[in-house]
Amino acid sequence: MKPSLRYLVFIFSIAATVQISLKTSAKETQSRENSKAKTNSIMWRYDGNGNFPDIIPPKQWSSNKTILWKSTVDAGGYSSPIVVKDKVFVTAEMGCLICLDLTNGKTLWKKDLFSKESKDIPEDLSKRLMRGCGGDSKQSTPTPASNGEFVFYINAMGLCACYDLDGNQKWIQIIETAKEEEHFSSSPIFIKDQIVLSWGCLLSLNAKDGSTLWKAVKAKPTHGTPTITKIGGDEIIVTPGGDIVKLADGEIICSGLFESLYTTPLIHNNILYMIDSESKAFELPAKLTKNMKLKELWKTNLTGTVMASPSYKDGLIYTTENQRCILYVIDSKTGKILTSSKTMDETTKKKKTDPGIKIDGLIPAKYVYASPVLSEKYAYFFDDAGTTAVLELGPNYKPVGINKIDDALVGTPFFINDKIIIRGSETIYCIGGKNQ
Repeated sequence: MKPSLRYLVFIFSIAATVQISLKTSAKETQSRENSKAKTNSIMWRYDGNGNFPDIIPPKQWSSNKTILWKSTVDAGGYSSPIVVKDKVFVTAEMGCLICLDLTNGKTLWKKDLFSKESKDIPEDLSKRLMRGCGGDSKQSTPTPASNGEFVFYINAMGLCACYDLDGNQKWIQIIETAKEEEHFSSSPIFIKDQIVLSWGCLLSLNAKDGSTLWKAVKAKPTHGTPTITKIGGDEIIVTPGGDIVKLADGEIICSGLFESLYTTPLIHNNILYMIDSESKAFELPAKLTKNMKLKELWKTNLTGTVMASPSYKDGLIYTTENQRCILYVIDSKTGKILTSSKTMDETTKKKKTDPGIKIDGLIPAKYVYASPVLSEKYAYFFDDAGTTAVLELGPNYKPVGINKIDDALVGTPFFINDKIIIRGSETIYCIGGKNQ
C-alpha cells in the first residue's frame, strides 16, 4: 500500500470514529438532558417513575424488627411521603401538611389549614373551602412536591400553599379549575420555579407567588400525574391523557397519543412508554415541532382494569394490575410480556397460559393504590393490608421476601439511603439501618 493511500485510509478511519463518537455523545447528552429535567423535582415516587438509583434499602422487616422510628400523625388520604434533605413531608385529612425530622420522626412543624385557630389561611379562603367538604373522597390524595428549597401542597378542594423547608409560608390560594372533587388526585410537579398541576386542565403556577403562568385548557384531565422530559432543548410535559405540552408557555404540541386515567407516562432514553391495559411505546423525535407525529414502536395488551404506574430498570418495565396483584415484567424493546402463569380454562377445562403472574403474599383488595418502586437491586410491591413483596430485579419472578406491618399502606413508600419511609393510615414508619 502506498503511503498516500494508507494516509487516506487512516483519515477515513478517524472520521468514522469521530462520527460514531458524536452520535453516541448526542444520545448520551439527550439522555442526560431528559434526566436533568426531573432532578429539580422531588415528588410522588421520587421522580414520578419510581426508580431510586443507588439506593439499597432493607428487603426484610416486620412490626417488631428494623423499625427505626414511627410517628403518629393525623389520618391520611392516599398521598405518599417525600423526603427533602433531612425532612419528611406528609399530608393528612382534611388539609394538613406535616414536616417530620428524618433522623427521629419528631414533628418539626404542622400546617392545619382547616383549623379555626390556623393563622395560615385567610378568613375569606376558609369560607370558600367548606364547599364540597366531606363525602367519600379523600382530601389529601395529592402528594406534596418540592424543588429542594420550597415544598408545595394541594388538597382536594383546590387549596394550595407553598412553604420553605422551615415552615414559613410563601403564599396560599385556591385553584378552582376542576369541576369534580373526585378528579383532585393528580400530584403536582415542582420544576425549577414552576409548579405544574393537572387540575381540571393542565396549568402552571409561579412558585414565587402562586400566580398562574399559563393554562392548557384543552389538555385532557385525568386522575394520573404527568411527567416531564426534554425534546431537543425544550422541556415538555407528557400527560396521562396523551397530550404533549411545552413547559415554557403551555402550548399543546400534539394530542391523542394514548389515554390513561391513572398511570403516569414513563420516559427512558428518548422512548415514551404508556403502560396500561393498552400499552404503547413511542420514539421521541430529536426536535419539537407543532403537530408532530411520534413513531410507535410497539403495542401490547395487558389483562386487567387498573394498572399501577410503571418503573424501568435495565431494559425491563415493571407494573401491576392493582385489583388482582398481577405482576407484569415487559421487555422495553419489544413490548413482550416476560412473566406468565398457568391457569385452567373454565370452558374447556384445559390448562392455558395467561400473561402476568400473581405476586405471592399480596392480598387482593378492592383498592391497591401504591405503585411499585425499584431500588438498586430489588422491586417492591405493596397492598393496602400493610404487606410488601420484594422481588429480585430481572425477567423472571424471583421472590426475596414478604414483609408485614400492622397498618394499611395508603401511599407509595419513599426510599432514602438505606431507609424506607412508609405512610400508614395514621402512622409514619422509618424502616432500615439494621438487620438488612
